[in-house]
Amino acid sequence: MAEIRFNLTVDSMFDLCEVLDAIGMESIAEAFSKEDLEKMQSQDAGAVGMTVIMKVSGVLIKQLPRVRNEVYKFLAGCAEWDDGTPVTVEVLRKMKISQFVKLIRDFLKTDGIMDFFEEAAGSLDMGRPDSKSFVTGGIAMPMGI
Repeated sequence: MAEIRFNLTVDSMFDLCEVLDAIGMESIAEAFSKEDLEKMQSQDAGAVGMTVIMKVSGVLIKQLPRVRNEVYKFLAGCAEWDDGTPVTVEVLRKMKISQFVKLIRDFLKTDGIMDFFEEAAGSLDMGRPDSKSFVTGGIAMPMGI
């Protein structure tokens, strides 16, 4: 049986951001409690990235019916069969649940995806009263605004 692999590019990052936007950034932000943020500040980047993935996955599961088309589009845009043929949205729609779950697990193990989430988490500097980050260009931003 042919295997599916992921080829993550810069375009993949933009497509993933489109999925996250469709889910609702507010929903993702609300998934992190003050305790989560404090705990993440004391962890290394890998642990923070994994925490972010788990929280985002929880929100995604709740929103999945509403964002199914965006998820299909994203996965089809970065997945290919082991012979290099693109995976289509139609193939994804017709997959057995067990195949789709394996596909998502494989995606989360793909080189570069953890880096994306680690960088995203690091650039947010979540939970700090006066945060300097990539997003703010190093300018201190009061978090109460």
